[in-house]
Formats: sequence, structure tokens, C-alpha cells
Amino acid sequence: MASSFEPFSFIERPEQSISRPGPHHLFDDVVELNSAKTADHDLQYIVALREANPGMIVTAIPASNVSLRTFAAAGFASCEVDLKTDSYASWRGYVPPRTRSETGALGEAVSFAKYHYKWNNEDFIFYSVSGYLQYVLKECRDGEHVLGPSKITDQLIKAIGDWMTSILDIVWVYSRTLYDGVMKSSWDNVILDEDMKKELTAVANKFFSSKAVYEDLGVPWKRGLMFYGPPGNGKTISIRALMHELYIRKDKNGDPKPIPTLYVKSAPYTWDIGQVFSFARRQAPCMLVLEDVETIVTPATRSYFFNEMDGLANNDGLFVVASTNYLEKLDPGLTKRPSRFDRKYKFPLPNEHERTLYCDYWRKKRVSKSISFPKKLAPAMAHITVGFSFAFLQECFVATLLVLAREQDDDAASRPYDDSNDDLDDYRLWVVFKREADILRKEIDSQAKTGQSQLAAWCKPGSESSGDDFALTASMKATSVRDRHCGCCRCRGEEATPFALASSRPIMRDELLPELPWYAQKQREFTATAFEMK
Repeated sequence: MASSFEPFSFIERPEQSISRPGPHHLFDDVVELNSAKTADHDLQYIVALREANPGMIVTAIPASNVSLRTFAAAGFASCEVDLKTDSYASWRGYVPPRTRSETGALGEAVSFAKYHYKWNNEDFIFYSVSGYLQYVLKECRDGEHVLGPSKITDQLIKAIGDWMTSILDIVWVYSRTLYDGVMKSSWDNVILDEDMKKELTAVANKFFSSKAVYEDLGVPWKRGLMFYGPPGNGKTISIRALMHELYIRKDKNGDPKPIPTLYVKSAPYTWDIGQVFSFARRQAPCMLVLEDVETIVTPATRSYFFNEMDGLANNDGLFVVASTNYLEKLDPGLTKRPSRFDRKYKFPLPNEHERTLYCDYWRKKRVSKSISFPKKLAPAMAHITVGFSFAFLQECFVATLLVLAREQDDDAASRPYDDSNDDLDDYRLWVVFKREADILRKEIDSQAKTGQSQLAAWCKPGSESSGDDFALTASMKATSVRDRHCGCCRCRGEEATPFALASSRPIMRDELLPELPWYAQKQREFTATAFEMK
């Protein structure tokens, strides 16, 4: 009877020697394991480090949760690259300037590095792999098992965690520029109705001083304000002034009692929203700012957002301030429910008096004395800019001053004027300002016509568009609170380190170059070979 089995041959493969001559190099393991051996390298790195470092406890720490390099960059530890005992790999590139007046810089995304880390007179070996994996090695002490945990390493982790969530001298943001802008903000620089300024400050201060009142009434200690109005009319600068006011807040005895702020520009996923509220609850009492709330509460996330606002979780101490340019497009659940946002403040286009104050603000702040800017020009400028937002007024002044800067050698721009002259056209500043205002006027009218045409198209009978379609899809920005829990998340954001930044220390990286933008960093890629059966 013929056999039903196929003939086969058994081929023996020589065993690979585990030991390697000379000192161990983790870099060799990284290269080998990234050659399509496995889809998850973490355990293999830990095993390799334990074999190469007997008597040392290896602790794996996710960079998205605790960043050792950022802690060292803030000045609380030292972190020196070790190029003598292991290799180094990174991408180097260009970081564009933040503004056109600045210059770009070299950037770097480190994919492998070994560091000598020192904190609290303790020395550690620290490996950073792929930008999101961290391994800290510390010798065993006082009967500790080689598999851990290490008490000293745990103390380091807790110290970094406490610093990241500290409410002293911080605003939880990703952008140092934003933080510095808040620290320079003041109601004195905000052109707004004085009664409204006082009311906003009073509402915030009264809320944070009224915990006992809310408890006596048996209602949750939380409030929500909605700032709305056309773009460029002071919503953002008012929020920053309010943030600064709460930052320098004092109690009844005159002792400092600052209120921290969590500033969120976008959170397009339910997971992001959960992180926002989770962190805000840990920092309460605090102010939670939701800028452009229409990009946060979308059809895909609104139910989750409402659950976070109204659900079983304790939101005591949360003072929520949301801003929007499109109140009419917001979900009624945001605008019609007083339990979520009980007060709405409109920021309309500035009236002539406010435009006069703004023009006078520019008159007082001008640096060049060669440009004649008499006080009587301010009301005249305000009169010809009906319908201008503060943003367009600023653009008009900037464009005017740029033209005059190019004409500094021209007598028309630099000769002295007699302020008693009633003919405004004798002032070069006025002539250029009028011309730039006419240009911007055409742009404003064009935008208005485009908006009306679009609105008419939306309102046509049978149109499939709905209010939900108007919700903007948010993109992750520098101040988004999405935790970078894996390398592939970098495709959704910039500056991927969610840390509280100490206000008293510049954010530098111990002579390391700034990180490359997210789109220029290495992504995690798996090959099909990694999943083949052995």
C-alpha cells in the first residue's frame, strides 16, 4: 500500500551563539530585531538588557507617560549621551521658523541613544529606542530582586510625574510661546467694554471663592461660559487676560492662590476628550479653555463630550470657557442647556468708540518718532473703518507701517508736521492708512458676498447638507492633549510631549537640537514577514 505522506528532509540549522565577543551593544539587537523578526520588540529588548547587565534592574518606562529627557531639559536632572559604549541613530532635518520674522533651525528625531542619567546624586543608565520606548537600568540594592522593581527608579518616576502634574507656576500647554503670551497678557491691553471686563473677572473669581455656596445649595460646583462672535474681535486675547488674572489671584488674606488653566485647541477623538477632562479633574479647581469648541464637539464626539460634562464623574471645581466663531452651527446641546454653558458673552464687531481706542493704542505704542501720528488721526481712522474687526484693524496698521518703513528715506514720510494742521491729507500716515483700509474693505466685502452665496447654496430646497456637516474636522495641534502612546500617533500632531512646563525654566534639551516636526519623524512600520509562522 502506497504511503499517503509526502517525503521530506530535515535540515538542521547551526545554533546561533548567544554570547558575543567584546562589550554588549544594544544597537546590534535593535538592528537585528527590526529586520522582520517580530512585531513587538519591547520584551526582547528587556531580555537583551538583562542578559547583558546582570545585577541591574531594567525598568521600561513609556515616554508618553514619563519623559526623562524633558525632566532633564527643565534642569532637574542631567542627561548625557554615551557614545563610547553604544551607538547612536537619529534623523536630522530642518525646523521651520514659527513666524516669518524668525529663522529656522536644525532639528533632530532620535531613534536610538544611550545616556548617562543623573538625578538626586543617583546614576542611571538610560536607553531611548524609537522615540517612545525608555529603559532605565539601576543596580540592585537592599535585597531587591533582579527583576525589580527598583525603589530608586520608582522614586525618579514619581518625581517626574509629580513635576508634570504640579499646579505651581504652570499652565498645562504644549507651546512655550502660548505660555509666554499668557504671562504678558493684561486687561489693560484689551480693547473691550469696561463693564464686560469687570464682569468676566468677577464671575471667575466669585466662582472659585464660592465652593461652600454650591455645596449648601446641593448643586455641582461647576460653571460654563461661552464666548462667541465674528473672528478677530477679542475672544482669544480676553481668554488669555482672564488666564493671567487667575494666575496672579490672591485669597482674602492677600496670599497668592493661583488657579491653573488647561488650554485646549483641539481634541478630535473621544480618547482625547477623556484625557482632557481626566487631567482637568486632577487639577481642579482650574479653568478649562476649549478654543474653537466646534472643532472639539463634532458629530462623532458630541455624545462622549456631553457624558464627560454631565456624567457620573465629579466635575467639581471646573470653570469651563469655550469660544466659537460660529454659534449658530453649534449643537443645541451646547447652546440650549444652561447646565453646560449658563452664560454667553458676545464679542461683536467693535463700535466707533472702541475702534478709536484701538487706533489710539497704536498711536501710543509706536516706536518711530519720525512718523507723525497726532491724536486727531485716531477718531478719523475709526470713522473710515466701519465693519472692521480688531484683526482687520491690526492688519491695516501693520500694512501701513510696512509701507512707511520702505519710505523712511522719503521726505514725505519723515518730515515733521504741524499737528495744528487741519488737513489730514498732509499726513503721510493718514494717506497710506486710507489706501490700505480701502484694500481691506474690498476683501471684507468679498468675504461677505462669498458667505452669503454659500449660505444660499446650503439653504436650497433638497440640499443634503445639515448643521452636522458644518462641524469642522480638527487637526491635532501643539496644544492638543492627545497622549503619544505609540509612534503612529505622531501623524496626528506636532510637538508630541504632553507636559506641564515650569514657568521659571526655559524649555531646552541639554544642548540637544529641537525635535523635528511630526511629519519628518520615523513611523512604526511592520513587514508581513514579521507575522509569518515559524
